[in-house]
Amino acid sequence: MKRLLCIIFSAFSQFLIAQTNYFDSLEISIKNLSPFQQQSVLVSLPYDKIVGNTSRAEKLFLNALKVAKQINNKEYEADIYNQLALIYSYQGKQDISLNYNLKAINIYELIENKSKAGTTYGLLGFSMYTRDIVRAKLYMLKGIKLLETNNDLVALNPLYDNYGIVQEVSGNIDSAIYYYNLALKLKRNQRDSVGIPFALGHLSGVYLLKKEYKHSKIYLDESYGIRKKRNDTYGIAECTVLYGDFYYAQQHFKEASVWFLESYNMALKNKYIHLAQYASQHLSSCYENLGNMLEAINYLKIQQLLKDSMINEKTNNAFAKYEIQFDSEKKEKQILEQKAKISEQELKSRIRTNQIVMLSALLLVLLITSFFVYKQQKFKQQKLIEENRLMEQLAKIELQNELQQERLRISSDLHDNIGSQLTFIISSIDNIQYLFKNTNDQLNHKLVNISTFTHNTITQLRDTIWALNKDEINFDDLKERLNNYLNQAKSAQEKIKFETINTHTNNYKLNALQGVNIYRIVQESINNSIKYSAATTISLVFTETNNELKIAVIDDGIGFVLNKITLGNGLQNIKNRALKINAYLTINSTPEKGTSITLIIKKDTINAV
Repeated sequence: MKRLLCIIFSAFSQFLIAQTNYFDSLEISIKNLSPFQQQSVLVSLPYDKIVGNTSRAEKLFLNALKVAKQINNKEYEADIYNQLALIYSYQGKQDISLNYNLKAINIYELIENKSKAGTTYGLLGFSMYTRDIVRAKLYMLKGIKLLETNNDLVALNPLYDNYGIVQEVSGNIDSAIYYYNLALKLKRNQRDSVGIPFALGHLSGVYLLKKEYKHSKIYLDESYGIRKKRNDTYGIAECTVLYGDFYYAQQHFKEASVWFLESYNMALKNKYIHLAQYASQHLSSCYENLGNMLEAINYLKIQQLLKDSMINEKTNNAFAKYEIQFDSEKKEKQILEQKAKISEQELKSRIRTNQIVMLSALLLVLLITSFFVYKQQKFKQQKLIEENRLMEQLAKIELQNELQQERLRISSDLHDNIGSQLTFIISSIDNIQYLFKNTNDQLNHKLVNISTFTHNTITQLRDTIWALNKDEINFDDLKERLNNYLNQAKSAQEKIKFETINTHTNNYKLNALQGVNIYRIVQESINNSIKYSAATTISLVFTETNNELKIAVIDDGIGFVLNKITLGNGLQNIKNRALKINAYLTINSTPEKGTSITLIIKKDTINAV
């Protein structure tokens, strides 16, 4: 154990030194470059260099961010945000990383660079699918849609593949197959000889999960053929494992053992330790099912030795023993060299072990701190959500109180003032009829009509009071009451033709404030036409568009020049009523051609039934 920790720390120290030297050289080389030349260098900085020394990379890109803001290069700024997101993600600061990714996306969307925005969404989602697979899918789907809209097939190629992996991990096998096929199609069109066998391997694996062995074999054969042709050593070794899995899943243990043995030998030869461990484990299982317990135990021991080879000296020597069958003299020499190095470094190993322990403790402290920061942020977010919910409830209560007060005020005003005045008019008409019993029939007929109209007006007044005391009013009911009002006006104005034009409209639910104000606006508009327009025809028109509901009162009267008159109380009142319900009122008039008053109600302020 001490020897292994010593080797790891030594390798890590050498790697850090190499990365430090790299950044020293880089900072010197870009020092005299223009900001645009620096942009080209930094944006294309290799991934392994960035994650190899994140502290130096962080400092470098934070300085570059200042330059990008100074020269006001938004795309460069967004590219730097993406690089910083990578650095903070590698440091375990996921919240900061997410924030920088989103900043980059905001800029890409602002400058309408859909390709970079889509790619960033895709990478962001794939990087977080092991922590939050739901949000990962949302980000990746958004990236796919942006790239599809921009027809960026090169960027869609890996994103389709990655999204298929996320769907497979989620258990959505059919969706995984769909996206793997999209990726494979793009790889074929782009002649991506490296990517095609990977996509084929993915498809083979998901069909194996579905136990559709025929399809699985077709894709696996094609992948294996391409890798053989390219002489891809690792790819060939991987395919031999997939063949072993293919036969193992069908319980064809003899055929499976042949492929696992071939993969095991290739893995040992090329130092693919994890692949050799997997193959030896399944070889043990195959031999056990075939009844060959000696070989089963043998490969089980090998598997355990390979598993432990990364954490202790003994198994490293054991692994070297199994490599001897390929190149015995060379392997023996390597073992002796390793033993010599271990002897030289044994005294230093304790110090390095302590350093590793300290680094581990520091990492643990950072993790604990991050956890508490995360919990604090989550608590603040929940508190904010609760506050917003309470504010919405208070707003609703205030609106209901306002509506109730308006109802009471208007109801009282109508009942006490207008109601009593109309009753007085009816009483006066009855007295006139009594005093002038012998008047001519025409005058008597007119008095009767006026009395009838006044009675109807009181009925309408009662309807209005009733409407004010209702929480909801159907638009169809409102249209019916407006039509009744027109019919009553006909009896009092025989020389005027009243008509209703009703194109197809849906039914909607209005609150009491909307219903009463719409009724009053239309009523006042009709009354104005009757009193002042000298019209022969007054039309009430209902129309509907995708976004709006329109109610218009149109007459063919004398009209007027809108800019040359002072609006009376009637027109001013209906304008105020329209504002109260967030509606729009338009008044159009042409001398000798008539007047139209149109109320426009946005559909998003009312509810469809």
